[in-house]
Amino acid sequence: MLAELGLSDGRVADTRVPDGRAPVVGAVGAGGYGCRCPECAAAQWDIQRLKYWLCGRLVSYGADVAEVDRRVGDVPVDVLWRSGERQYAIVVRTGPLDRESAQHHTTRLRTSGCDGVLWLCPPGYWVEHLPALGIAEFAPPACDYRAEVGMLYASNSAVVVPCREPYELREFLCGWVHGEIAWGYRDVMTGGWATVTDWEHHTRTQASVIARQRQELVNQRTTLALSRKSVRDKQKQIMKLTARLERAEESAQEGADSLAQVRRTLDDHRRVDAGLRATIASLQKAIGHWQLITYCAMMLIVTFIAGAIFVR
Repeated sequence: MLAELGLSDGRVADTRVPDGRAPVVGAVGAGGYGCRCPECAAAQWDIQRLKYWLCGRLVSYGADVAEVDRRVGDVPVDVLWRSGERQYAIVVRTGPLDRESAQHHTTRLRTSGCDGVLWLCPPGYWVEHLPALGIAEFAPPACDYRAEVGMLYASNSAVVVPCREPYELREFLCGWVHGEIAWGYRDVMTGGWATVTDWEHHTRTQASVIARQRQELVNQRTTLALSRKSVRDKQKQIMKLTARLERAEESAQEGADSLAQVRRTLDDHRRVDAGLRATIASLQKAIGHWQLITYCAMMLIVTFIAGAIFVR
């Protein structure tokens, strides 16, 4: 039992960590009772006092049995208590926790048959990631243990939020034994302990938020479907207009080709007209020349006739 608690008996100590991490081997007097210092002895005494105090409180609140330093399968636990057919484990740590190792240890306990696990440890970032309560003082007067962090409530908010005031550990144990306090996730990554009533309020609020978001999602999907339909209609219109434009371009091209052909024909006619006009002009010149020749010839004939008359 001393080895499981991390204590030495004056010889070489093989301190096995219950959460499955590698054991730390220390020499004589390295830790626990073996170091013989009053501080270590007092710290171990405080831990043992807390364990037995937990057992007494659990039994007084209705637990069938509560035992110290037991095993669940091959996993050691500090306090194991049963209520009916359900069993729960309490793990006590007075130093900082490694979140991944603690989560792995919690998974091992649940796999071994524990229906619930409670970590009692110093306050820190790890508390909200584990089913844990942050105990600031492990040696309070009159055993008035208080949880500084880890408790949630929903008295003045729509969802559960961390408690502002320390929570009595004895009140927590009473509610836990009677099924009035449970651990749950308040968001995707973090969780905490709260009363079943607060969890119902939190769950109802989340259900309302989910329903509202689902309705918003349905509305957004409807809007998206209408937008897609509008886009498809616009695309169809664009395709129709594009086809019309292509047909108009083809018609314009055909008209341009026809106009070019007409222009070529006109150019041919203009060339023929210019040729005919040139021919007519040359013919008119020739006719003018022949008319002049004819006039000259007639004048000669008239002159010859007049000369003959005068000679007779």
